[in-house]
Amino acid sequence: MSRRSLPAVPRAEHPRPDFHRGLRPGIDWLNLNGEWAFEFDPDDRGAGEGWQDPLREAFSRTIRVPFPWESHLAWGTEAHAGNGGCLHPQSWLSLEAWLEPGSVTIDNYREAPRHTIGWYRRSFTAPAGWDGRRVFLNVGAADWELRAWLNGIEVGAAESGYLPVGFDITDTLADGENTLVIRVHDPEDHREQPIGKQVANWYTRTSGIWQTVWLEPRGEAHIAEVLVRPSLAREAVTITVSAHAAPDARELSVALEIRTSTGRTALETAPAPITGDAELQLTSELADPIPWTPDNPHMYRLTVALLDGGEVVDTVHTQFGMRDVDVGPLGEDGPTYIRLNGQPVYLRGALDQSFHPQGVYTHPSNAALRRDMLLAKQAGLNFLRLHIKTPDPRYCYWADRVGVLLMCDIPGFGYDGYSDLSRARWERTAWGQIRRDYNHPSIIAWCLFNETWGLGGHEYAGLPDRQQWVRECYERAKQLDPTRLVEDNSACLYDHVVTDINSWHFYLNDFDKAREHIESVVGQTHPGSAFNYVDGNAQGHEPLLNSEYGGISARMGDLDVSWCLLFLTGELRRHEQVCGYVYTELTDIEWEHNGLYNYDRSPKQFGYDPALLLGELFVGFDCPPGMTVAPGDTVRLPVFLRPSARAAELAPRVTWWATFTDALGRERVIVRRRPLDGLSGDAAEIALTMPGEPGLVRVDAVLDDGRGRPAAMNLRFLEVVEANRGAWRDGEALVLSLAAGDGDARFAGEIERGLVEGDGHLLAGRGDGEVEYRFGLPGGCLHPGGRPGGGRRPSARRARRWRGRVSIRAAGRVPASWRMCASSRNPGRRCCVLDSAGRAVQRPRRRAPDR
Repeated sequence: MSRRSLPAVPRAEHPRPDFHRGLRPGIDWLNLNGEWAFEFDPDDRGAGEGWQDPLREAFSRTIRVPFPWESHLAWGTEAHAGNGGCLHPQSWLSLEAWLEPGSVTIDNYREAPRHTIGWYRRSFTAPAGWDGRRVFLNVGAADWELRAWLNGIEVGAAESGYLPVGFDITDTLADGENTLVIRVHDPEDHREQPIGKQVANWYTRTSGIWQTVWLEPRGEAHIAEVLVRPSLAREAVTITVSAHAAPDARELSVALEIRTSTGRTALETAPAPITGDAELQLTSELADPIPWTPDNPHMYRLTVALLDGGEVVDTVHTQFGMRDVDVGPLGEDGPTYIRLNGQPVYLRGALDQSFHPQGVYTHPSNAALRRDMLLAKQAGLNFLRLHIKTPDPRYCYWADRVGVLLMCDIPGFGYDGYSDLSRARWERTAWGQIRRDYNHPSIIAWCLFNETWGLGGHEYAGLPDRQQWVRECYERAKQLDPTRLVEDNSACLYDHVVTDINSWHFYLNDFDKAREHIESVVGQTHPGSAFNYVDGNAQGHEPLLNSEYGGISARMGDLDVSWCLLFLTGELRRHEQVCGYVYTELTDIEWEHNGLYNYDRSPKQFGYDPALLLGELFVGFDCPPGMTVAPGDTVRLPVFLRPSARAAELAPRVTWWATFTDALGRERVIVRRRPLDGLSGDAAEIALTMPGEPGLVRVDAVLDDGRGRPAAMNLRFLEVVEANRGAWRDGEALVLSLAAGDGDARFAGEIERGLVEGDGHLLAGRGDGEVEYRFGLPGGCLHPGGRPGGGRRPSARRARRWRGRVSIRAAGRVPASWRMCASSRNPGRRCCVLDSAGRAVQRPRRRAPDR
């Protein structure tokens, strides 16, 4: 894709739909995104050589704002972005940011020397209608340290990272064309900065400007902040307004107007006085409020007007939703759950890193952010944990609009970055993030730290001073935002101190171990228990949430996630004491391939619809996902329904059936669709008899929505195995069988093998390679006549040969077959490989007859 085919102004929408003074471009605000002149400064010479001077010769490169310089979108090469590695034709980063691009590999790209200083330059003309107002330069976010010059005069400097930066440039603004220069420094050693997953053993760095740059006019007296605290239970809303007063201000006052999403005015207030730079807090009743829920994400629009002597001098628009968040019992005596609007809600979530192969930290478009929310909903989810990244404000906007609940992490500093400086920076980021995103109803919880990163890891349990700091941060977050739950630390080392949510992580790809682990966690979670807490702290009535789980963890390669998602989710749903889960993760990211979707957001093949596994209603099997049985066995499969309180209502809507695939890939129905019988409590049982031959039985159970459409599903596999399963006859065909893991594999990387009841049913390798299987021909198969079963008397020459055709079936299809020739006199004889149409495709040498 060429530059000419790209939008002239990328990310042209207003970056702050939750706080703006109007949306008319060039009138209410001016977007400065697009192509800027650019220069890297590897020796940090720019400031000393006067690169900020508008008369200096132009920079030699062009970059696209607002995309970090590690991204394809920064350089117009987004057509090359995709799921491949850093040197792949469809890669997930640009090599422009590295000092020696030719030396960068998949193994060293996170540590290889990179550019740390970049200079941006562009010209603009302020709209004429802005005369008489203050003009502010706003940068949504830049990583890390930002300095700005207008017409050669420095107008401000700040540490940004994840937070917006604003500079008043009015007194430096010239009539006509102005030259803006911005320098961004992202140090190589950034351990003492809030960095989230931008650490050496995780993902690509984000450097430079990565959110929208824009200009905005304001009055001398203007609104600085608007915080909305809804109370659905009280049918009231409390609005806190902070204003900046002009030196010559007369009598400042604030007036409010609230409108529904349909345009109806829900509330108007008379002007209320506000003094100087103080806060004004107004609480008003809201008649017949419409609740915000994931199924009905209704938003209210709020307009706040600042008046000076009765004249409007500033107007700000924001949005909010009427919803309450707290915790309470599931039913009368059930376990504690997170509640939305007084109703327990089962959280069906995924971890969302919010990276993108085209833009790294920055999504390519507003539509791409919306699409991620829609993908979450399409996967059956109602919840995302935004992982150690302060989001683009439009991420939260679309969660509000689409109806996705959010837990938002605060980005932590480096593993070994704990210091007074890093603590101060973290607190500035945390409190700034909470205040910036306060009005989004989709956010139901803040997570302060992740897995004790930066707090000491395993040593944290013996560091009371750090635990005390975390406790103080929890208390400060609750003070700033009493409307949401706060988690001290999303725990994988069982080390909570004080928290509103009792969470834990696990990554297990073994059914028995996962089942045992979850049962152990549930059994130890109760009021007064010290389990999952440190230093004498103990549990109260906090809800138990699994905030990360998966069978394929970060460094396990591109393996099948559908299998572990199936049985791990079932084991979590089996225990109603667990109030929800966060599957790792929504999409693949770079080298981590455990997402529900690929990194480029394309779908994966699961063999079932994951949305029917991850939905609110759940039909589960209380047994292993796959079992080995003998021909003719009668098998009983326990089934349970969730929510359990609705089991009697749901059971009549469950049907099940069974299909059988024989050893040659031929499929047939062995049990036609029938209802689920024998419900007792929340459980029932499926009984069926196995076929009398080897093969694979798949049992499907589906719960419909009451209108004949599937609302939930689950499945189990039963491998029917004979005692002598190495060879058998199917009509005239001789079938030879080996376990998948019994082959000899040759791959450049590590080879993975797995055992199921002693047999090698798993064989996997990374990259290109080959697998070889050796089949021993049973006695009596070398029949005279040149083919198995031939009846005429052979000549001496023919008696020493065997000819046959061998087929391989995969999913019922025959991708290839072999015309095999066995000869005792010529064991190196060539055999012809045929395609599915019988055409010869290659002639590899084979050693017959022992293969």
